[in-house]
Amino acid sequence: MNITPDYDSPWKDLLDAFFEDFMSFFFSTAHAAIDWERGLEFLDKELQKITADAAVGRRFVDKLVKVWLKSGEELCVLIHVEVQGTREEGFELRIFVYNYRIFDRYHAPVASFVILTDDDPDWRPAEYRQQLFGTVTSFQFEAVKLLDYEARWEELEASANVFAVVVMTHLRVITTSRDTTRRLRWKVRLTKLLYERGYDKLRVAKLFKFLDWLMWLPKEQQREYRDEIVRYEEEKQMEYITTIERMGIEKGWQQGLEQGSCRQLLRILQARFGAAAEAVRERLVELNVEQLDALTDKALSAQSLEEFIAALPQVEEIEQS
Repeated sequence: MNITPDYDSPWKDLLDAFFEDFMSFFFSTAHAAIDWERGLEFLDKELQKITADAAVGRRFVDKLVKVWLKSGEELCVLIHVEVQGTREEGFELRIFVYNYRIFDRYHAPVASFVILTDDDPDWRPAEYRQQLFGTVTSFQFEAVKLLDYEARWEELEASANVFAVVVMTHLRVITTSRDTTRRLRWKVRLTKLLYERGYDKLRVAKLFKFLDWLMWLPKEQQREYRDEIVRYEEEKQMEYITTIERMGIEKGWQQGLEQGSCRQLLRILQARFGAAAEAVRERLVELNVEQLDALTDKALSAQSLEEFIAALPQVEEIEQS
């Protein structure tokens, strides 16, 4: 059973739909220099060829976009989002290599931007530098740490940009990693915020999908969340997410629970303990849905990966199930 964590698709959806909003929110100087009236071109297929040797199961999303500056110059913009990332050795080198490969392919300036969603305040990669016998290679890139926005929460609440909600969601995923009851409350609150801001249906639907994906809840609490949002819509008469659409999301969530419980559990463990969680992959593959569900609370409350491993069913228990 091969399980590949699906971390990046909601971020890709948002970048595809709201790229200008993304640049405006995170990188305003670059946004102001781009001629948005000329449009843009996504070069994802080309980027896949350029980064084909990247590690399998990576926890990031890369987007390559061709834009034009107001000066008329053509520019390639590389967006790198480290999704639920952890400190990574060689990260700066990887960003440098990608930048150079893109430049070599298009012979056009390449701007690299990085979004860090991890919870390590000390990890702030921003430069790759190498020096040997008088030869110096120095490469700097602009990086945004979502954790820094915690101190700017009032700004996030006041901002109409869709990525303010994205940042708030990431921040509350971090602060509720061990408290699903509190996460339920925040998930409801942030979902209501989508309606209160007066977004159009496309924005509400995209953000609803993103929020539902990122703020994972156990089955019973997910049901509570759904019921609360249905009541809220009825009270406000604001049915932006139709019953059919919500049922589709719910069905997809249930299928993920039934068919991909192992992936969901790995997602929690990777978010909490980083790459070390890969050590339990083979053990989890052997478990059935009921056993995986029973381990969810332990994955959220365990103080260490070792504590979680100690709670795994023994071989004889697996064989009997």
